[in-house]
Amino acid sequence: MPLSSFSAIMSGATPIFELAVNVQLTGPDGITRPDHKATVIVGLYSAQTGPDGMAQLRLPPGKYSTLVKSSDPRLLPLTMELIVKGNATLNVQFKLARLYPDKIELDSESGSTRIRMELTAPEGERIFISYPQIIGLTPSGSPIKMSRGIEGFSNFFQRISPGTLVLDLLIEKEIAVVDVNSTFVPLEIIEWQVSA
Repeated sequence: MPLSSFSAIMSGATPIFELAVNVQLTGPDGITRPDHKATVIVGLYSAQTGPDGMAQLRLPPGKYSTLVKSSDPRLLPLTMELIVKGNATLNVQFKLARLYPDKIELDSESGSTRIRMELTAPEGERIFISYPQIIGLTPSGSPIKMSRGIEGFSNFFQRISPGTLVLDLLIEKEIAVVDVNSTFVPLEIIEWQVSA
């Protein structure tokens, strides 16, 4: 008999429950992989995920502040309240995506450009943005690329809501035209589900 079952039967003993945490990471390529070495903290209990993206914790019943941090240091963590009252599984998925503008307006002056982007953020539990990747041409026709991080993905810093999003940017370069097929705002989408 497992120790958690034995503890639950004993009179007056506090039961101990198993919490399985499954952490997955979907890259900008759309491929989902286990998030190896993600950190899971539930109250005073902590664990790291293995190569399969799984971590196991043994907890008494209660309400816990919970943090799940991806192994990708650019991503913001999931923070939530978790109620443990039996064996359960917490599935967490971190997704990287590109949000392309619906509309871009440029106002260029000597040495600077104001860019206004209108975008439509997708549905999601929690959505965060990072620095936009902007690709275009200068007035002389020279290519210009403004990007941070690998594949244009840098640290995420601002939470947004699904729906219309307007970004007003001041760029310290003169830009004549922007390539709408290569200009995007990086998204981090966090989804999760708790099941018994």
